[in-house]
Amino acid sequence: MNNVSITPYEQIQKLRAIDDIMFQMLAESEKVCQEILRVILDDAKLIVQKVTPQASIANILGRSVRLDALCTLGDGTICNIEVQKKNDNDDLRRVRYNASSIVSNFSKKGSEFSQIPNVTVVYISQYDVFNSGRTIYHVDSVIRETNTTIDDGLKRVFVNTQYCEKDTSDVGALMRCFLQQTVTDKRFPELTKRFNYLKNDQEGVDSMCKIIEEYGDERAAESAAETLVKNIETLADSTGSIDKACELLKITRKQYDDAKALLEKTLVV
Repeated sequence: MNNVSITPYEQIQKLRAIDDIMFQMLAESEKVCQEILRVILDDAKLIVQKVTPQASIANILGRSVRLDALCTLGDGTICNIEVQKKNDNDDLRRVRYNASSIVSNFSKKGSEFSQIPNVTVVYISQYDVFNSGRTIYHVDSVIRETNTTIDDGLKRVFVNTQYCEKDTSDVGALMRCFLQQTVTDKRFPELTKRFNYLKNDQEGVDSMCKIIEEYGDERAAESAAETLVKNIETLADSTGSIDKACELLKITRKQYDDAKALLEKTLVV
C-alpha cells in the first residue's frame, strides 16, 4: 500500500477550534477572545483590551507554565483561556497552578494584597471534568459552615464539548463550533470570520502553514530531548550518577542539561 502524504492545506481543513494549533491562531484576535468570553462568562459588555496567545510565564522556583490565551479585561481582570483535548492530567490542580502563576507574575513586589489582580480561568475541554452531565460549571470558594460564597478574586469556569449536541444554550452552540471543521454560526461572527480567514484566505492559510511547520519542528525537538533524558536517567539508575551515564552514552553533561531544560520549559501544567 502506498503512503499518501497529506498536504499542509489539507491539514488546515481538518483543524477545529479545539485543536491546539487552530486555537492558538484564533486567539491572536482580541475580538475572537472577547466573543468567546462574553458567551461563557455571560457578560455582553465584557471588553478584552489585550490578548497574548501561547503566553509563557517563568517560575524561577519551579516549573514554568505555557498558557493558551492570556487576556487582560477592561476592568483589569486577568483571564486565562485554556483548551484541553486529552483527559490525562489533574485538571483542577492544573487550573490552580496556572492561576497562582498568573497572580505571581502580575503582582508587583511590595504591593498590598488588596492590589493583587483578579484572575478568571476559563477551562475548555473535550471531556466533562466533573462527569456530571453539564456543559458548564462555575467553581466557587464556599464557607462550608454557612454555605456562603466568598470572593477571593479567583473565578474558575469549566466548559466542555461532550454534551454540546443536546445543549440548546449559547454556550452549547459555541462548544459545537469548537468541534466543527467549518464554522458558520451567525451568533459568533468574529469566530466565524477568523476561522474562515485562516482556512480559506491565502494570507491566513500561509500563516497557518508556517505555524504548523514551527509546531512540527518544536514537537520533534521535544521528542528528541525526551528520549535523551529518559535514556540517561534510566542508565543513571544503575550507574549511580547522571555524569557516569552521560559518559557511557557519549553525551556531554551540557547536552543532558539542555535537553532537561527544554522539557521543563515546554511542560504545560
